[in-house]
Amino acid sequence: MRVLMATARRVPYAALILMALSLATLVILQEWQTGALAVLSGFEFQVVTGALLVTGVCYQWTLFFKRVFRDNRGARQVLVNHSWVGVGMTYVFALHAVRLGHTWMTALSVVFFLIALTGVLNREVLRYQQNWIYLIWLGCHIALSAALLPLVGLHIWVALAYQ
Repeated sequence: MRVLMATARRVPYAALILMALSLATLVILQEWQTGALAVLSGFEFQVVTGALLVTGVCYQWTLFFKRVFRDNRGARQVLVNHSWVGVGMTYVFALHAVRLGHTWMTALSVVFFLIALTGVLNREVLRYQQNWIYLIWLGCHIALSAALLPLVGLHIWVALAYQ
């Protein structure tokens, strides 16, 4: 228990993202937005939260491109922002998600959850002792993030085509 408390103090976003994932899971599985939170499922609200999510996804890729181009100016701050934007996006996802939907929507939700989960299981939280473990983690996090992009594009196209 002491280790969990020390980690929560050292990395406060870890507990917040786990709470966000729990909230998003409840909202989706219980379909609260079609019941108790029906006011949140209006088209305008979905467009606003969707735009926030797309903006967040675009921002999250800045860390990747900073690493690819080896631009170390402000890299630590971008990493910190990346973590906190990830937390915020998970809460916005909980507000945006209505239900699991069809297969590809379920895939989008699962990929989003896995990105958030791998994001919170980072080097700062788990303190990987071996560099190869870190590289596997990083590869999974980036691959899942890349897999999210076509799913989001498909979701936007279908959502706007049928409204």
